[in-house]
Amino acid sequence: MKKIISLLLVTVMLFTVMAPMASAADEKLPIIYIRGNGEPIYDGDGNKLALGISDSLSNVTNGNFDMETVVETCANIMLPLLTEGLIFDEWDNYGRAVYEELKPLFTGAELDENGNPINGSGIAQSRIDASEAEAKRDTVNYGLYDYNFMYDWRLSPYDHVDRLHQYVLTVLHTTQKDQVCIYATCLGGGLLMAYLEKYGDQGLVKNVILNEVLSNGATIISKSFSGKIEFDANQIERYFAQMEYCSEIGMPGGFFVSDLVNQIVFKTMDLFNQISVTDKLLDGVEDLYGKLYEALMPAVCHATGFATMVNYWTCVSEEDFDAALNLLYGEEDSELRTKYAGLIKKIVYYRDHCTAKLDELYDKFENEYNIYIGFVARYGYMNPPITEDADKLSDFLVSLDAATMGATCAKIGTTFSDEYILQRTAEGKDAYISPDHQVDLSTALYPDRTWVVKNAHHSFPDVSDHIILSFLQGTNYTIHSEGAYPQFSVFYEKEGKIEPMTEENCADYEWISLPEENPTTETRLVALMRFLTMIINLFKNLLNGDLDFSNLLG
Repeated sequence: MKKIISLLLVTVMLFTVMAPMASAADEKLPIIYIRGNGEPIYDGDGNKLALGISDSLSNVTNGNFDMETVVETCANIMLPLLTEGLIFDEWDNYGRAVYEELKPLFTGAELDENGNPINGSGIAQSRIDASEAEAKRDTVNYGLYDYNFMYDWRLSPYDHVDRLHQYVLTVLHTTQKDQVCIYATCLGGGLLMAYLEKYGDQGLVKNVILNEVLSNGATIISKSFSGKIEFDANQIERYFAQMEYCSEIGMPGGFFVSDLVNQIVFKTMDLFNQISVTDKLLDGVEDLYGKLYEALMPAVCHATGFATMVNYWTCVSEEDFDAALNLLYGEEDSELRTKYAGLIKKIVYYRDHCTAKLDELYDKFENEYNIYIGFVARYGYMNPPITEDADKLSDFLVSLDAATMGATCAKIGTTFSDEYILQRTAEGKDAYISPDHQVDLSTALYPDRTWVVKNAHHSFPDVSDHIILSFLQGTNYTIHSEGAYPQFSVFYEKEGKIEPMTEENCADYEWISLPEENPTTETRLVALMRFLTMIINLFKNLLNGDLDFSNLLG
């Protein structure tokens, strides 16, 4: 009997000791959300500024433009291209002309020579005030979007870290908690990295999750800034189909072209690919394109202001950084380097403290600062066919290997070989291979804390909130946690639903799965007939006056 009583007493004592621990483990913490870009930028008078190609093209696609002005602009750009660039191999005037014609469309959105706003531009002060008010309100439930830190996403992340730190302290004071969780997405990853690099050692952050962040390297930005551009003829048809799909679902990158343009592009590329001259043609213009790009890209980036937006430089990978700085600002001691010395100092500061030390920082956050880190990423889209990474799995903006910090991925439209699957299975890693045999998360930085969603665009309203919330509010939450959502999911964008990935539902989009046939005499003949039919119909419609050139964009 004494033994039974003793056992009961020990059990009661253990229960009283463990109960507070269990309660503490399950305690919900406030979540601070750091979004990417998207907040409109206004000038000092409250006028919204044009930012990005989508803003400037909106006037064209809505019909709000003067055709005479458009023709004059095109002439001003094309004349130096034809008369000086192509004929005399002099490209400076072409770059200058592009800059002068584009600059008025984007006035005021860029930053000055020291990386500061021009003429009082920035996000609406009312949005910042609302954010500060949120920090002083205890919401009790602590959802993903209760505490939204608002910031001017053009500036250097280090311009915001002190204010973010004060925001964290305010939330902790309001909620009477010891720690917060942080959720960062897109460009917000750069701010999160800078904040943890400076303040992560203070023990105020428990869990963080990075959702499609660009701070590990955003393919199209990194390669465009650095000039590492290559044509991939095999991917061009896919990319045009992707553009039309994005247009259907209302996502960035969508561009619906008319049937006329479709026919011309597809049937021409079809013919070129079948007779195997596409690569030869592209090889023939490689040198010419390089000179054109070196004149065009700096002009475009400076005219639009993106070259001056320090936060976009957080997207440039370490391997591309020096080439990007040289392309957009010239070599050391160049005129632009001297003029923008203050801004470049901010760009280099982030690079030296974060981009160049990503692996080291993640290790420090995890093992020294005891911050629990997870990743969420998407794929199913392709990068533009002008980058050397056109064949990588992507969410349209970020390649999956970067978004997951090291996942092994098959090339787009392909799967791992049987030998690879067998090898990973023998190593006990097969559970980390996606049902479509395109992604192996065992090589990611945190294999058990990385979730991926297939067929989801980077800019689609977030489809992973349930995963992100569970991770941030859980203790040591992983893919193995009870009730965890599967590591691999599929999203149906038109229906707006998500479900676990299986071998039955994991097919690529149809436009990704386009067959790549090896040319034969029969397929060459068919391609030639399609091309000639298109040309005949084009001339017939032209002679009959049936072509409407005012609606080439669809």
